[in-house]
Parts: sequence; structure tokens; C-alpha cells
Amino acid sequence: MSSEAEAFDPFTLTDADDLFTSVVSPKKAPAPAIKTKVRSFNIKPSYDQIVDKDKLPPRLLLPKMDVKLHLHEEVSSKAVFGGKGEDGSTVEIFVEGKVAAYVQSSAGKLPPFTLQITSPPISDCDITYQNNICRVHNERKTKNEHRAIKCKVEPPKEKEQFDVLRYSMTAQTKNMPILVQSKATLKESTCRVGIQIRSNLSNKGDIHDLSISVPIPNTLQASTVKITRGDGTWNECKRLITWNLGSLAHGQSVLVSLEAEVSHTMAQLLADDDIISSTKFNEKIHCPVLVRCSSLSDTLTDFTLSVSPWMEEPSNLSLHQAQSYRLLHRVPTRK
Repeated sequence: MSSEAEAFDPFTLTDADDLFTSVVSPKKAPAPAIKTKVRSFNIKPSYDQIVDKDKLPPRLLLPKMDVKLHLHEEVSSKAVFGGKGEDGSTVEIFVEGKVAAYVQSSAGKLPPFTLQITSPPISDCDITYQNNICRVHNERKTKNEHRAIKCKVEPPKEKEQFDVLRYSMTAQTKNMPILVQSKATLKESTCRVGIQIRSNLSNKGDIHDLSISVPIPNTLQASTVKITRGDGTWNECKRLITWNLGSLAHGQSVLVSLEAEVSHTMAQLLADDDIISSTKFNEKIHCPVLVRCSSLSDTLTDFTLSVSPWMEEPSNLSLHQAQSYRLLHRVPTRK
């Protein structure tokens, strides 16, 4: 050994000179480095990072458009009697309808809009479109044979109501907004007539301007007529009783009645023929009934409307729709 070798000092060992580690776990050659590829992502800057919003022009907003449609129907109807299964529940109706519009827009002018019409499957439904305002774009039939019509509507002036179209149709239905029942009974020589009006439960709203008129036939003596129920008026010159009942809530009913002595001719027939308990009595002494009413929330047909922006001139469109009808219903003398 060389005398010049440095003295061994166990307290000056470093981690690299750890004898125990060198003996128990001898050093191994370092493992080769593993090369890995780092994928770089091309992250685009956001719109807010590259654009100064303060220097941009204001965004183009669609014009706001408010369309108000009013569908009104004038209806005349008559209960059907006499045929097979015709007990008065089937009603013949004739309808004349009109669609009017009122349009407002935030734009300088009123842009056109699309009107979609669904017409009931009635072959004789006649539709007349307002000239220079409503033009048919296309028409087709739906699966249930309804007519689906698409029209272009060009409003003439702002803040002015205008007619869009008119229609008329004739049909038979059992779904009337009111149910009218009339019955006559005889006690000795006095005839008593009762009329009940019921508002259909399927109505959307109440019935208004309800009135009942009953002409007194010649089979009854006009001088003996009495109103026994309801606040009615009797016009002897016209031989007419009228009840003005006002409004009737949907699903509710009202009953009016009258009585009168039978005529001398009818009294003789009653003495000669036993018809008092016969169903023919209502046919021989039957008072026709005339009912007038109106509604501000219903119609009698399946004529429906909807709107959307015209494809070439988009707008932010909103629709407000109103429906109404005025009805004259007749329950004629049974034959």
C-alpha cells in the first residue's frame, strides 16, 4: 500500500461511496433512454381573443312582427227530423266565415308572412282569398282528408285591420255548442210546453246573447198563453214569446216554459181520437223554437289557422288568435 494514500474516514462517505449499497446492490449499467413523441395540438384562439368587440358593427337583429288573427263565423242551423234515425240530434249547418288580420312590425315596412290553413274535409267548402293580400302558395290533402293550404300574406298597412279571406260551407253535424230539447204535454185541455237549452261541455267558453223565441201555433189559443217559467215577453200580435237570457256558462242549462189552451178544432180532435198518450201528440201540437246566441272563444267548424315567417324574409313572429261565432238555430215543427 502506498504511504501517500489518504486515510480512510468512514464518516466522510457520500451516497456514491456507500459501501453497503455497493456490496448488496452493485451498480448496474443505466437503462437506455426511451424516446417518446409528444403530440402538439393546434389550439386556435377564441373569437374573443382575436376580435375587439368594441370595434365591431352591431349585430343584425330580425324584425319583430306581431300578427293578430280573428276568425269569425256566421252560422245558420236546423235540427233534422222525419228521416230514419233523424230525431233532432243531427243538425244541418250553413257557415259563412271570415279571417281578418292586424299586423305590427318593428321594421320600417310590414314583411310578408306565411298563413297555414287547415280546412275540414268538406267538398263544397268554398274559400275566397283577398286580392293582392293573400295568395295560395301550395295546397295538399292530409291523411284524414283535410285540406292543408299554405298562403303568402302581404299586409297592406300597419295599424289597420284587413280581411285575409272568406269561406262558406254546408255540412251536417251532431257536435253543436248548444243542445235544444222541446217537449209538449197535455193536461185536460191545457198544453204545457217546456224548452231546455244546455251548453256543450266541450265549449271553450261561455255562451253570450242567448235568446229563445217560440211562435205559438194555431193549435193553441193566443188569448190563453201564459209564461210559466223564465222572464219572457209575450207579443200577441206576432204570436211570439221571447226570453232574453244573456250568458250561459259552459256545461250549464236553462229551462223555460209556457202553457195555453188548445184551439176548439184541436179540442174536437182530442175528443174524437185518443191521442193524448200517443207520441203523435208532440207532432200535432209542437211549437217551433228559435235560438240565438254567440261566443267569443269558439267556432263551429274545424277551420284552423297558424302562421310562420315567409321563407325569403325571416322575422321574429308572434301570433295572437281570436275566435267567435254568431248562431241562429231552429228546431222546426216535426212532420
